[in-house]
Amino acid sequence: MAVRIPKGGLVGEQAFREATSELRDLVELVRRALQVHLCGTRADCWVSVEAMFADRAIVSRDARLLSYPYTITDDNQVQLGAAVEVTREFKPVASGAVPMQEAQGAFLEATADTQGLKWQVRVIKAGASGNNNYYPDTALREAVPLFDGARVFVKSDAEHLNTEGKDFRNLIGRLSAPRFVEGAKRDTGEIQATLELLESAGVHTKLLEAWNRGMADLFGFSIDANAQSKKNGRLREAVKFTKVHSLDLIIEPGAGGELIQLIEAINPEAQADMKLRDRMIEAIKKANKGSLPAGLNIENDEALEAAFREAIASDESGCEVPPAKGEPAAGDVVTRDDLRMIEARAEMRVLIAESNLPDVAKQKLRKQFDGMERFTEANVAAAITAERDYLARFTESGKPVELGGEGRVQAGEDRREKVGAMLDDFFGGKLSSFRECYIDITGDKRVTGHLKDCDQARLREAIDTTQFGDVLGLAITRRMLADYRAPSVYDMWRKIVNVVPVNDFRSQERTRVGGYGDLAAVAEKGAYLAVTSPDDEKASYAVTKRGGLETVSLEAIKNDDVGAIRLIPTKLSRAAKRTLGKFVFDFIRTNPNIYDGTALFTVGHGNLGAAALDATSLAARRLAMLNQTELTSGERLGIGPKYLIVPNDLEQTGVDLFARNTNNDKSFINSLSLEVLPVWYWTDANDWALAADPLDIPGLEIGFLDGNEEPELFIQDLPNAGSLFSNDQVTYKIRHVYGGNVTDHRAFDKSVVA
Repeated sequence: MAVRIPKGGLVGEQAFREATSELRDLVELVRRALQVHLCGTRADCWVSVEAMFADRAIVSRDARLLSYPYTITDDNQVQLGAAVEVTREFKPVASGAVPMQEAQGAFLEATADTQGLKWQVRVIKAGASGNNNYYPDTALREAVPLFDGARVFVKSDAEHLNTEGKDFRNLIGRLSAPRFVEGAKRDTGEIQATLELLESAGVHTKLLEAWNRGMADLFGFSIDANAQSKKNGRLREAVKFTKVHSLDLIIEPGAGGELIQLIEAINPEAQADMKLRDRMIEAIKKANKGSLPAGLNIENDEALEAAFREAIASDESGCEVPPAKGEPAAGDVVTRDDLRMIEARAEMRVLIAESNLPDVAKQKLRKQFDGMERFTEANVAAAITAERDYLARFTESGKPVELGGEGRVQAGEDRREKVGAMLDDFFGGKLSSFRECYIDITGDKRVTGHLKDCDQARLREAIDTTQFGDVLGLAITRRMLADYRAPSVYDMWRKIVNVVPVNDFRSQERTRVGGYGDLAAVAEKGAYLAVTSPDDEKASYAVTKRGGLETVSLEAIKNDDVGAIRLIPTKLSRAAKRTLGKFVFDFIRTNPNIYDGTALFTVGHGNLGAAALDATSLAARRLAMLNQTELTSGERLGIGPKYLIVPNDLEQTGVDLFARNTNNDKSFINSLSLEVLPVWYWTDANDWALAADPLDIPGLEIGFLDGNEEPELFIQDLPNAGSLFSNDQVTYKIRHVYGGNVTDHRAFDKSVVA
């Protein structure tokens, strides 16, 4: 069986499910050998393979993990060695130290690429990949620095997938200048970088030929990286990249990579620009007695142009520079028109850099004017205005501006960073006066809200009173999201649900198909009988907007209400988390009607009890869950609970059930070790419930619009002309869009105690 298991092994249900068909055959071959070895012919015995490595298989037996070494002969016979008990090591996700082959999963994705010795390449694209991995913009944006200087290897696909082939002989270059390029909508951005190839590697000639002949899709580049991940429906979503090992040249790319353009190639315009630079340098040397001024960096365009203008000013002719030695004079002199364009290009860079546009728009305008032979400052100003008007169309209802993303319009980037840091310090408790922050930002020393009362020097630094609402909203958003992401009691709902992205507000349908009954025996030469087709159960829901308004008034700033203002982001995040948590746990608390028109917990469903929580009642309700039957086939599922859900009043009772008594041996209930989830807002002190692992039975689905699980903050009201805020206040809107419903009653059991 010519198939190799990756060096890191196959670990967990998801890894086995995503293995290729040949790997699955190998896993099943080993599992059957273990089944015979451990169970013989017993029909009620099942061997669960927890992980599979190239030389050993890990199985779970009687709450122990056993490692069996194995070999496979040429005729596919499995030979097992003596078992060794092993342990599974768990480490905190935040540490970033867990190997990707263990708890987090390796992301090996491909991108196509270029030619020559220097190329612009797409390293990885956001969204779903061909391997059922999902890369959100946020994860890629944060990962950009990890790709700076990443080594590039040429490998076979097998070496790449097995994380092999990292050899000096396979090294062909590195990545530099990585950057994140925003997409047209959420999770459509990409990481681009410059690929610098080693000429001695010999790869550039093949890439160049493929590019010139339109055959660049014959190969691609694939990242070999570690990332923290989470389950997102059928996809595995990258939460945070922790390390980039390399970028590998392979045959089968998988994550949207493609060749963008050749950077180092013969370019007549670039050659013309280089000639002009050479003549400028000659002019500077001529004005300085044959040498360059001390400290002049000729790679700095602004410094070179300034030195050139000074050299021309000191030259009596002042209008042209002699051609370089060996070049014809005609057309090779630097004329006054050239000087005017040099100044226009310098001013263009300044105007675009100081414009209130996002970085992507600035790059677009720079590229536009760099490719133009002649233009004026008026042309640049008009282009900036047109780009600003275009971007303004993307705000909600023409007025609000989203405060959560990095692609918003910004003015005076350096100043805004300082302002943002100041407000972050205020909300973090490092600064004690909000009024002083306001005055420092706007120059409005009297806190009137009028533009005429502001320090005009401050206004020229790019933050004025009309923009104060924006920068405050950004600071509130950062603090709100930091608090929202911090673990708390309000996050317990994630343990019992499946989370999926939803594309629109229309009703979402989820269908659960039943199973087939036992297959009938077929006599020799007998006919096969038709099996009974399974029925299905359909659950539906639609996402709903939830949110509210909060204001910061002129009076609050004037009175320096530090406590009230500082609590805004914390209170907003807690309200959003609490609302979402109650939405989920209310399905269990309120017992709503579900897809079959009856209540979630009924005697007919076999998931309703009435006894108070103790060892006897818990064992009885667990048995009821195990005896739940599959739709249509009526076969028992045999899936028990993983979580015990209780009010705060029963938390101690629940925990004590799984604690050992004075005896050394565990009781049956002790051995269950269910995780206790105390629900903070349940007021009935007697009712309790059980829930299965959602990976075993997907019983409850929560969908977020466009996959955005975090609340968003918007500035709702723009200020009137000459005033700080309309109605002397700025209003912020928090919005959180999600919905959900029960998809299978068999995942839950509840005891309603009188």
